[in-house]
Amino acid sequence: MKRLWPLLLLPALLLPELALDPFRGGLSPSLHHWLGTDALGRDALLRLLLTAAQAGAFASLCALAALALAWIAALTGPREAFSALRAAPALLWLIPLADLAGGLERPAMGVLVSILLAPALEAPLRVKAEHLRLSPAWRMGRVQGAHPLRRLLAWSPWAFQEAAPLFPTAWLGALWADTTLSALGLGPGPQSDSFGRLLMEALPQLTAGAAFAWAALAALLVLAWSLSLPEPAP
Repeated sequence: MKRLWPLLLLPALLLPELALDPFRGGLSPSLHHWLGTDALGRDALLRLLLTAAQAGAFASLCALAALALAWIAALTGPREAFSALRAAPALLWLIPLADLAGGLERPAMGVLVSILLAPALEAPLRVKAEHLRLSPAWRMGRVQGAHPLRRLLAWSPWAFQEAAPLFPTAWLGALWADTTLSALGLGPGPQSDSFGRLLMEALPQLTAGAAFAWAALAALLVLAWSLSLPEPAP
């Protein structure tokens, strides 16, 4: 279950936004680093850590919701409309929809990203869902008159375990969608900070410093590699 470590970032969604000019009280910052502060007086390092953690937490919520929708779709049978959604990346649908809406706040973006990611996750789960529907244990619950919600709760640990290998794919897709929309100005408004907006502000510095750009690329590759590591044999 090492690939589920992004779930540890979920508490970051409860953290408040950074205050503007946190050193306005006349106190000098005690920690000096090369990132300094941004144009609004916020500590650039704290802003980077906060926005990255919140983006990862938001992607975790979207990934969990997308996997839940994929399981529901897999258990209720194939959907012909899903074939069209699977034929193109989620961003190909998401960007025009966000542009038509004039930008998406985090709740609306999360719902839309989860819905668009679910079709690609439904196909791998369909075979597992078919075995579950044909299993004697699933039928026994129906014969005994168990409520459908109670049956779903009883099988949820198994469903979560079976969907865990797909979590990194859903998480990276949600993170990419959130960052791209924010960078294009189609994400949350100026009242809330975002990782994509921070990257767009830092792009001139990234292009000026080749070493930092290569370091950022290496960090992204390490992140993708860590999520794709196979689980150790029990």
